[in-house]
Amino acid sequence: MRRRHWMIITAAFATSALGGCESMPGSRGQQGAVIGGATGAAAGAAISQENRLLGALIGGALGAGGGYLIGAETDWFGGDPEESRLAARRADQRASHYPATVSEALEARTADLNRDGFVTQDEVIAMERAGLDDQLILSRLRATGQIFELTAQQENDLIEEGVSLHVVKEMQLINYDERRRLLSQNDILGQDPR
Repeated sequence: MRRRHWMIITAAFATSALGGCESMPGSRGQQGAVIGGATGAAAGAAISQENRLLGALIGGALGAGGGYLIGAETDWFGGDPEESRLAARRADQRASHYPATVSEALEARTADLNRDGFVTQDEVIAMERAGLDDQLILSRLRATGQIFELTAQQENDLIEEGVSLHVVKEMQLINYDERRRLLSQNDILGQDPR
């Protein structure tokens, strides 16, 4: 835990020292975007110790203040990395600014309430608040065909919002073999995942 915090703090200090350097190419806005992406990637790398698969996918999206993503379609891992990160960032921001509602949870057929290819914490919380029982929530999570991976903080957040420990633990077993296959691919993380 300390190591992760230390990595995030170190990355923040290192990138803040680069802010507004006249020797750097591009405008201040472009420099800020690059620095923000680097900070996000560093945060993604630090968090990926605990959440290796989604941390590798969303990288910079975590730097945008999120961490709402808990599931993703496997197609995102084989496609264009930049497109995947942009889609993840949009999903993460949507979850932050426009959380899923009970009515959306009641109308949806899967846990991917807005059908964007990701499951976010707010979508699971909306299903809980809609009064869906554990088996129906898990059935909808399975129906997405996605893989799930949560940090300890995300687990705690869901439980604090009333999602059962059973759902939180079981969702991480959904499509587990596919998750293991993706983790074993060196190109997902750019390194050996062991």
